[in-house]
Amino acid sequence: MIYISIIFISEIGENLQHIEMFALIGFAIVSVCGIVTGQPVSSCTDLDTQACVLFQTAKPDLCSDPTFSQGTCKRFCGNCPLECYSCRTPVLDPDDCNTTISCAANQTCMTKHLKALDGHDEYITQCEMKEVCDGLTLGFAFGKRDVIFDEESDDDVEEHDRVRRDVTIHCCDTDFCNHPTKITTTTTTVSPTSPGPFPHGCNRDIVFVLDDSGSVGSNNFRHALDFVKSIVNQIEVGPTKAQVGLLAYSTHPQVGWYLNKYYNKVGLLNAISQVHYYGGVTHTSEAIEAVRTQILTSQKGDRPSAENVVIVLTDGQSNNHIDTIREANKLHMISQDVISIVIGTGINLKELNAIATDSHHVFDLRSYNNLSSILAQLMQIICNA
Repeated sequence: MIYISIIFISEIGENLQHIEMFALIGFAIVSVCGIVTGQPVSSCTDLDTQACVLFQTAKPDLCSDPTFSQGTCKRFCGNCPLECYSCRTPVLDPDDCNTTISCAANQTCMTKHLKALDGHDEYITQCEMKEVCDGLTLGFAFGKRDVIFDEESDDDVEEHDRVRRDVTIHCCDTDFCNHPTKITTTTTTVSPTSPGPFPHGCNRDIVFVLDDSGSVGSNNFRHALDFVKSIVNQIEVGPTKAQVGLLAYSTHPQVGWYLNKYYNKVGLLNAISQVHYYGGVTHTSEAIEAVRTQILTSQKGDRPSAENVVIVLTDGQSNNHIDTIREANKLHMISQDVISIVIGTGINLKELNAIATDSHHVFDLRSYNNLSSILAQLMQIICNA
C-alpha cells in the first residue's frame, strides 16, 4: 500500500489549494503504481483522508464546498456510492462472484442464500432497495419457496422439487460487505472480550450518555465505563469509521469529549478511563438536550455520511419525565437509533420507552454486573443501524 504524506502549512486557509494540488499529484502516482490485490478497492476514495481531517479543522463547512465534497474529500464527506458484489445469476462457490457494482442512493448490499433440498447452496449478490431488506416490500420470497403443481404430473413434481428451497437474506452497508464467505465470518456470535465482528463495518457517530447521579455510586459508574470500553473494543475508530462522543450527567451534563476529538482507539480508551464520577440528581432531560445541541453538530464532528447512535445508560427515572420525553422526541429527529439501558428497579417504563427509538432499543437490567450479557445484541443494533 502506498501512503501519501502532506505537510500541513500553518497558514491553512491560504494554502488549501497548494495542499490539494500535492494530493492530486500523489493520487496520480497511486493510480499508476497501484498494487492489485484479491480484495476489490472502492473507485471512490479521498486523495488523502488525514488531509481532509486537517482541512475540516480549518474549514468546518468543508463538506458544503463542492471542491472538497465532490472531489478531494468525497468519501470523507459521505458522497461516495456504496459498492457491492453483484452476481444476479446464482453461483455455487462464493469465490466465483468477483463482479462489483455501484449502488443507487437508496440501496444497500444484499446476499440471497438459497439452499436446495439436495443440500447444495446457491448465492445471489446484488444491490437492493433498503425497503426490501427491512421487509417493507415483497421484492422476493422469504423462507420456503413453493410452486403450485399437478400431483398427477411427474414433470411438475420434478420442477417442484427443483425450486423448493430455503431462502435467507443478509443486508449490509459497507463497500463489498456482501461476499458470502465474509458474511460467514462476520455474523457469528462472539464473547464480550473478543475483538468484535464489525472491524470495518461500523461507520457510525456514537454518543454515550452516562448517568453519574448519586444513586449510581462510583463502583457502578466504573462498571458503566468498562462497558463503554468493551463496545469501543468491538469497532474501528477514525474519521471514516466509527466516531465516539461521551457525556456524563447528574445535576448538570458534562461533555467528556466530542465526536471529532479522538481518531484512534488507544486515545479513546485512555479518555474513558479518565472520566470522573460526580454524583447529584438525575436531570436526564438536560443531558439529552446537550447531546442534540452540543454534540450532534457538524462543528463537533457529526457527519452527514454516518448514522447517529445515542446510548443512554441510567439507573432510574429522571427528575422531570415530561421534559425528558419532550427532549427525547427532538433527539429522534436527528437519530434513528436511540438506545436506553436501565439498571435497577426504580424505573419509569413510559419514560424509558419514550427515550428509546422503540421497544427493541430498550434494555432492562437488574445490575451493572449484567451489562456484558447484552453486548452482542447491542453491537448488532449499533453497527447495523
